[in-house]
Amino acid sequence: MRMVMTMQMDTEAANSAIEDGKLGKMIDAMMERFEPEAVYFTTRDGMRTAYVFFDLAEPSRMIEMAEPLFSGLKARIDFAPAMTPDDVRQGISRLSKK
Repeated sequence: MRMVMTMQMDTEAANSAIEDGKLGKMIDAMMERFEPEAVYFTTRDGMRTAYVFFDLAEPSRMIEMAEPLFSGLKARIDFAPAMTPDDVRQGISRLSKK
């Protein structure tokens, strides 16, 4: 299932990770291990934020993905299913058949 993980990094923890070179390594490790479809970085609510789109083969993988970010960046993490336009069209077509 396609998912989007929203990660908001604690400012102090992220500053420290940038200063000691760990932030880039954490991002690279996540990219290598989970091979996300897309990753976008921005700010939200005044915090460094990333949106990571990936395929979730099994729910237990959410733990593997989130735990290093919780402990290393004191990040706030949310997971949600994500749909493509084709997914939406398919869902809508099922509604009209009822």
